[in-house]
Amino acid sequence: MNRPMPSSWSPPSCSPGFSLVEVTVAIGIFAFVAVGILGLLPAALKIRSDSAQETRGVMIAQELFSSVRTSPSITNVRVRTGPRNAESDMRYNQNLTNTSIVVGYPAGTTVPYWFFEAPGPAWTNANASNSELLNALKVNNIQTVARLSARRITSNLYQLTVEVRSPAALALSNSRPVQFTSLYYSP
Repeated sequence: MNRPMPSSWSPPSCSPGFSLVEVTVAIGIFAFVAVGILGLLPAALKIRSDSAQETRGVMIAQELFSSVRTSPSITNVRVRTGPRNAESDMRYNQNLTNTSIVVGYPAGTTVPYWFFEAPGPAWTNANASNSELLNALKVNNIQTVARLSARRITSNLYQLTVEVRSPAALALSNSRPVQFTSLYYSP
């Protein structure tokens, strides 16, 4: 016996939504893309860190070049050290024609907080037992060192060089100093 179908009846349709296969494929694609993006994260952080160090190096070089330009002469260069030093904002007068100047910078600053009386060991870090160097690095949180030197080109023209090295605790053989050069005319 066949019954007539009601006119309001329609065949069953699929409900809107996603099948298990579609969800699995979407999760797989998302995971593939996420792993790729996360793989780039360490490289991006390294580039950001290197860029920050280079910018800081430029600012340190500008500060040291400015110290030379505002000093009375190349034989009386005044380098200031910042507020963490026990002498509080001391200015050291140095003859750049005889020696180089090495100063230390704590993390996040471009104002030198430490002046090294013996620039050789402080720059090369070759004499790691040097108590002044170890004390400055630990107590003052010195993370960057910079060396300012001058070379006479003519009687009144000098080539100024600033080399910036970070981290300061590494020996010179294990680090790459960034070098900046400028000309200075001393009438």
